[in-house]
Amino acid sequence: MKILCDGLDLADAVATVSRAANARAVNPILEGIKITASEGAVTLSATDLEIYVQRTIRADVKKPGVVVVPGRLFCEYVRKLGQSQVSITVEGDNVLINHGDNVCNFQSLLLAEYPDIVNLKKKPHFSIKSEALRDFIIKSTISASTDDSRPILKGVLCELAGNKLTGVSLDGFRLSKVWKGVANLGGDLKIVVPARSLEEVKKLLADDSGEVSIIVDNKFFQVNINKTTFASRLIDGEYINYQQIIPSKFESGVVVEKAAFEQAVERAGLLVRNDKINLVTLKIADKQVLVTSNNEIGKINEKVAASLTGKDMNISFNAKYLFDVLKSMNNDFIKVNFNGELSPCVIESVKESDFLFLILPVRMA
Repeated sequence: MKILCDGLDLADAVATVSRAANARAVNPILEGIKITASEGAVTLSATDLEIYVQRTIRADVKKPGVVVVPGRLFCEYVRKLGQSQVSITVEGDNVLINHGDNVCNFQSLLLAEYPDIVNLKKKPHFSIKSEALRDFIIKSTISASTDDSRPILKGVLCELAGNKLTGVSLDGFRLSKVWKGVANLGGDLKIVVPARSLEEVKKLLADDSGEVSIIVDNKFFQVNINKTTFASRLIDGEYINYQQIIPSKFESGVVVEKAAFEQAVERAGLLVRNDKINLVTLKIADKQVLVTSNNEIGKINEKVAASLTGKDMNISFNAKYLFDVLKSMNNDFIKVNFNGELSPCVIESVKESDFLFLILPVRMA
């Protein structure tokens, strides 16, 4: 194999696919990046057997071929090549990288051991606008669990019904639900997508991606964005019946300016960010929310103007959980709904909304 390509194009492609290469895998081949050269293009591929990433760049292919290179070394080296033209030549087990008068030479990995790359050759199941998909991912992944003991909760339940896509995640302390309009091209479905995979899709989305098509089969979903193909295994299992967790009515509600409330929670959270509980308390009364935090170091009080319906409230939350939710929202005003100091609260937009967040309070001694 012999190819000539632009160093920046190569570095960008390697950085994209290397997210799927696993340097700590039990099988060393999964740390590799597969390079396939044919007819004016080079395709780079990587997988950890859970996610699969491919990226194609233009190249002058002098001699077609396929090789698997050590992922970490290759990524770090080509990242430092800059704009110079790069030549990659494979001679037996040797991979030679030339740029200018400089040469790098290292051993390739065994091609026969590299797993097949998933590429679903099916029609799209649905399509969604890039901007909507980005917002869907940001909001739906917030509450996904990181606990390996319950793998199903490390994913986002995605339900397609008609022209509405709903995403739900929960970890036992909080719940996120978001819904977006889509073009349904293949019928209704219900799948659980790893939150990690959705986060990787978000990184691939550009402002000009336009409509994004999603392909789904029994075990995988796939997204094609520009010159990049991303595929991921789905999570098997039955998701929790989240609908019975979300309250249908509330005793009290408070409306606040989102930006002011977010800033108050962030500042109050500074004092307790290293505490085990990371606790902030909301005292809601007299047309204001008093956000407080305190420990042996000191105390912070932050006041936010508010409009309350129902009873006064004194309720405590994990500051990180609350701030993560507020940071993901782009609304001018939000409403926080309560059913007492020990019941879950629900945060949503004052106007017509396409999301809601549920957070469990922290029981005070």
